[in-house]
Amino acid sequence: MNYPASPHLKISAQFVFRAYLSCHALEARKPRLLSALGCSESELRDPGFQLGDDSISNLCSAAQEELNRADIHSAIGQNMVPLGFSDPGFTAYFHPSFGDALIHLVAQQRLGGEKPVVKLMPLSSGDRLVWCHDNPASSDLAPILFALVYHCGQLLSDGRFKTVRAAHFAHPRPEGFRGFSDEKSNSAPIPCQFNRPSTYLEYHRFAMTKPLAGHNPAILSARQKQAEYFKRQRFERENLAKLTYQYLLYLLDKSGLSLDAAAMTFGMAERTLRRKLVAEGQSYRQLLGKVRRDTCHLYFLEGTRNLSEIASKLGYSELSAFTRAYTSWYGHPPSQDAASAEALAA
Repeated sequence: MNYPASPHLKISAQFVFRAYLSCHALEARKPRLLSALGCSESELRDPGFQLGDDSISNLCSAAQEELNRADIHSAIGQNMVPLGFSDPGFTAYFHPSFGDALIHLVAQQRLGGEKPVVKLMPLSSGDRLVWCHDNPASSDLAPILFALVYHCGQLLSDGRFKTVRAAHFAHPRPEGFRGFSDEKSNSAPIPCQFNRPSTYLEYHRFAMTKPLAGHNPAILSARQKQAEYFKRQRFERENLAKLTYQYLLYLLDKSGLSLDAAAMTFGMAERTLRRKLVAEGQSYRQLLGKVRRDTCHLYFLEGTRNLSEIASKLGYSELSAFTRAYTSWYGHPPSQDAASAEALAA
């Protein structure tokens, strides 16, 4: 659990993990991708692990060799759009305005350490989402991040208003980049300019101030409380329980929930992980139950998914297992609360 500082722009392993899963979903082979990254899938699951921005270039290069696609950046970014509360940035859908949502989405990707990598620049002709981090970054990183922002923005707008007008990059056009296009529509790719003075997405007028239909203060408040639990204090050297909670949160609907998988990620024996968690007053099973209960709370507040979907998103292979867990938490089955999104707000 020693995390060396990267000499490059810091990128959370979980961002690279999402990009890695995206490439695999596009049918790039996992061994080839991991070889390019120079790390294991277990390391990519570690919320305390960081990589340099060159990891994104290596991943893109390997995926491009495997797939030979002309839209590799857009395709990777589109597959990284958050679809549930285990995906970084999903809470963006519940913010009050489009601009607030985009800033939150990018912040949750944990790029660049503590310093924001983008900022909003209001202009009379249309606002800009500007890359503002001082350190130079891989020429593949901004196109993938902006593709993620663009595709997520299309979902947020839901056809009610126009979003990105054009994209501008301060670096040369990377190989395999042909703009941002939506496979589900017949619209032309967004115009992209390279070798510009700065890197930014140019939006249509008033887009950033548009209210979002899905604004939900209860979800934002509940998600903040959840985030506060696993947030480690500035001078806290190690809190394995909090790190494990964060690890489990981002893997609920993916692989890696077993104790031995977590131990492998943290570079220790299974019995060592169990012993250290007990020393902190927790067990692995208790933490998994807490993560599931906290996240279940969010899905009920969302109020748009059936019980089978929620069970799957919480990592249960069968609805019956979720029903038993829910009943142990609240004393009654989930079907009793399913009709009311406010039932879990108390």
